[in-house]
Amino acid sequence: MKNFLRFLTCAIAISSVPLVSAQEGADTQSSSQQSSQPQPSTHPQPSTQPQTSSQQDPNQARRERIIQLLKKRRQMRGGQAEGAQNSDGTGNSMSTSRNGLGGGNGSGPGAGRFGLGGSRFGRGGPGSSGEASTNQGATSGDQSLLDADGPAEANALGNSNATARDIAYGKDPLQKLDVYAPQKGTAKGPVILFAHGGGWRRGDKKTHGMKGAAFSSNGVLFISTNYRLAPDGMHPKEIQDIASAFAWVKAHARDYGADPDQIYVMGHSAGAHLVDLLSTNDKFLAEKGLHLTDIKGCISLDTASLDLTNRSDLPGFASKMVADMVTKAFGTDKDVLTEASPLLQLKKGTTYPPFLMICSANRRDSMAAHQAFEKAVHDCGGTVTTKMVPLNHGQISQAAGNTKTAVFAACLAFVQGKPVAK
Repeated sequence: MKNFLRFLTCAIAISSVPLVSAQEGADTQSSSQQSSQPQPSTHPQPSTQPQTSSQQDPNQARRERIIQLLKKRRQMRGGQAEGAQNSDGTGNSMSTSRNGLGGGNGSGPGAGRFGLGGSRFGRGGPGSSGEASTNQGATSGDQSLLDADGPAEANALGNSNATARDIAYGKDPLQKLDVYAPQKGTAKGPVILFAHGGGWRRGDKKTHGMKGAAFSSNGVLFISTNYRLAPDGMHPKEIQDIASAFAWVKAHARDYGADPDQIYVMGHSAGAHLVDLLSTNDKFLAEKGLHLTDIKGCISLDTASLDLTNRSDLPGFASKMVADMVTKAFGTDKDVLTEASPLLQLKKGTTYPPFLMICSANRRDSMAAHQAFEKAVHDCGGTVTTKMVPLNHGQISQAAGNTKTAVFAACLAFVQGKPVAK
């Protein structure tokens, strides 16, 4: 028995190594998942039939069994922890990110090998501090609603459920978007233009089909866009692409039964920075003959990059790493960084669209950035609702595409013009 336990301990330790490896952004997960799968052989195959379990690599089968064991063990531990945390019946509690190995201001459906990050399955999401933090807001129940296999399912789904795919809004191969339209006759007016994250260097519109399905099933036209990426797409190319995609939506919303006067912009991580910038710097819409008043509202999903001039000064160990991403996408020129900083565009006398800011309570950098942004918006006479939620960076993106979560409910209420629950 002792030998068996020693073997099991070693096996678990070996298989756990990928669970604590840092990622720069949750959108990189799809590529890492693809690389972890057995690759097709370059030699001719004798049969097109799928492999049976007896034909699979025995080492791969062993790894999968160990992973399942790990998953069950951690589910049991997580269940015990949840019972202790929620003993007051409110769901509000203290939460500690176990391994706290966040990446940068990346994006995607989830972080970590099992997609959730956070305390139950291993590391915190990109930018998480790995420290105990007070869970704030009303969405503490969302974590239990998120499927650990959700990110893998989202990657498998891709944009296969889109009404129309790869519609060009420009000449560059990345200037394309996907449309998720409500069923005919069910469109209720609002449109969401969504920008993916990925540290301004990677990411893909097609990994957000879950969001497309969730919003379109509720009568909202959802459009997920790609844009040029660094290093080829240095500022201002990325934000110019978002403005071009917005202009396309303005011109074509009626084609899908939506109202061109009810266009909301939404983004996660680096994409959140870009939609925040579009909503505060009128220069880029003006180049398309449009104005800030053409944006009905802005939904920003957990970006701490609201002031690029001091990104490395924010609290949290990931801030310096994200600052390096900023340099690679925007350079070091102070004037350029200022122009690309949503916070620094806010000025009295200008009318801005209302903001819904979803912020991870597990990230000190995100909380600090959102507090400064909220104050600046209020000082300008604008409207902003900031929700600090006990989810990590990747979980926030995942929750925004899950109709059962309070994060999704807040986003839907916002675009429907209803009050957002605190």
